[in-house]
Amino acid sequence: MSIEGIIVGALGVLLGAAFCFAGFRYFLLLLPIWGLFTGFMAGAGATAVLLGEGFLASTLGIVVGVVVAIVFALLSYFYWWGAVTVVAGVLGYGIAHWLLVAIGFSSTGLVATIIALAAGAVVAVVAFIANAPKYAAIVLTAAAGAAWLVAGIALFLGVIKTTTLSAGSLAAIYTQGWVWIGIWAVATAAGIVAQIQTTARMQQDLVASMETRKPF
Repeated sequence: MSIEGIIVGALGVLLGAAFCFAGFRYFLLLLPIWGLFTGFMAGAGATAVLLGEGFLASTLGIVVGVVVAIVFALLSYFYWWGAVTVVAGVLGYGIAHWLLVAIGFSSTGLVATIIALAAGAVVAVVAFIANAPKYAAIVLTAAAGAAWLVAGIALFLGVIKTTTLSAGSLAAIYTQGWVWIGIWAVATAAGIVAQIQTTARMQQDLVASMETRKPF
């Protein structure tokens, strides 16, 4: 396994597990870190697909990844709904891309990437207007965290490579068959149950804390 694979795999397992099983409880601490990680992966991955190059194969891909990472992290840190929107968008993109690959689109194709990006934007908007921040956050963090947790494990086992993550963690898992998707679904369900049981009465304090962070 490459150094790159070890680093990405370790981050995937650690952040994925934290988000899946304690995403709402540690929302304030985890979201900026999650924003950096997923923003970098999304920006660098999208650049690789658009330019038809390997993941992290060019300076431009790395620069775009860093810029998107900073934007995601700032949104996650300063705004409650920005945080929920970031997670929703990332998850929506991953699920849409997975479905497109399942029906025959190329996992690295431009059309699939554009459609998945649009779907991610739609899911983000729906999460924003749903007006149920606690449960939106729990479902989204459990699902997104489970995807990276399973992808990280798959990286360590050599089942997938970092290059396959340019299409998103969920799409990378799907390419390995329904067993891995089943593992993701079970982890997601476990994360939702665990978070609901351990986060009673936390929403009001969390929203109040986020409000004090707004820069203007």
